[in-house]
Amino acid sequence: MAPQLPDRYETQVRLGRDGDVDEWLATDTALDRPILVRVLDPDATPARTTEFITGTRAAATVEHVHLAGVYEVAESPSGGAHAAIEWNGGVSIADRLAAGETLPVSEFLPNAAGLAEGLAALHAAGVTHGSIDAGAIVFSAAHPAKLSSFGRRRLSHRPRDDTAALARALRIAVTGSASPAIRPSHLVDGLPPSVDDAIRSAESGEYDARALGTALRAIPSSLPPPRSEGWSWRWIIPAAMLLVTAIVIAVIGLTIDVDPDSPFLFPATPPIARAVTTTTVVPIVTTVAEVAADAIAAAPSAYDPFGDQSERERDLPLLVDGDFGSFWRTERYFDPLPLLKDGVGLTFSVSGAPGSVELRASPETVYSILWAETVPTTFDGWEPIGSETVADTPTVMEVPDRDGGIWLVWFTEIPQQAPGEYFTQVFEVTFRP
Repeated sequence: MAPQLPDRYETQVRLGRDGDVDEWLATDTALDRPILVRVLDPDATPARTTEFITGTRAAATVEHVHLAGVYEVAESPSGGAHAAIEWNGGVSIADRLAAGETLPVSEFLPNAAGLAEGLAALHAAGVTHGSIDAGAIVFSAAHPAKLSSFGRRRLSHRPRDDTAALARALRIAVTGSASPAIRPSHLVDGLPPSVDDAIRSAESGEYDARALGTALRAIPSSLPPPRSEGWSWRWIIPAAMLLVTAIVIAVIGLTIDVDPDSPFLFPATPPIARAVTTTTVVPIVTTVAEVAADAIAAAPSAYDPFGDQSERERDLPLLVDGDFGSFWRTERYFDPLPLLKDGVGLTFSVSGAPGSVELRASPETVYSILWAETVPTTFDGWEPIGSETVADTPTVMEVPDRDGGIWLVWFTEIPQQAPGEYFTQVFEVTFRP
């Protein structure tokens, strides 16, 4: 049932519950704008009502781009209290995590720094939040993340506890794990170890909110530029040429008067298939059709038995798309791979018996080819085939006759691409007959 509120507020949807507070999406008809209305339980004690009102009213005295604005707070006619809060169309980090989504890495550093700076502004005004967690941070991709949920039951009145709680919420927001042993840079590609240091210092009480904001703001993002998901000219131009050719042939065919008994309509023998010759230097293929005509079907998967069992799965289809301008890459490692684990790889479920494996990858990448009928339970179950170091691309390795099964491309050393950053880019893996 919708709460009893001043007439200017029209409630639309109940969004959920934050402890003893109901949250509603509503419209402020006086200003014609959407708002979030937080409604304290009508049977709340006088002490709790006072806590809700004073906590929310104190937050209203501070304006910051990363603090949710407070438009009104008052006792409700039917008991309890309500507050009208800024609505930016976002959802809480807790809700995102419940849906299996963490804070996007590209959005993490600017929003994490901004939230710490917003909390520092509260503290500078003598205001503490008192109950920060992932549910108190609201995020929308189109707007800055906001610290909200003012008026909660207070767990602390100390600013240092606010800062530690925010740092913990930020760590959970980007890793999806509540374990304090999980370091963001170890789990999340694109975050350097300095993020771990800043969050750890804030959680331990060494940093206040201002120092946390300063530390996070100074960390440069190491994310690669986004790859365009649009059509590639490399595909469009050959496709357009084929389309034009097909139209011309069709038009010519319609204009020629053909003898229905002509033997040229139905050749007595099928055309002879073109022989395929595999060499160690393969000419660049520019279309998916040409690759498919000279390759064996393969479905890639990431293989990380000595790590977190994950390695950029979303880009795996780029390994077999026939476009050498796209690529899958390993995570970014901040030490040479052999110092961290025995390796990381890619498995391919192959239909047929390949004669060679062609790899296009970053120079100085050291890899091995292994095979098994099915993915073994331990790494020792793989059959080693051979090892290569990528000098020029493509690199081709001849393989023995194995029909079907699983092929493993196993990276044991990856090049240093920038100071303190190691990764390899794999543009294409092709299994040729």
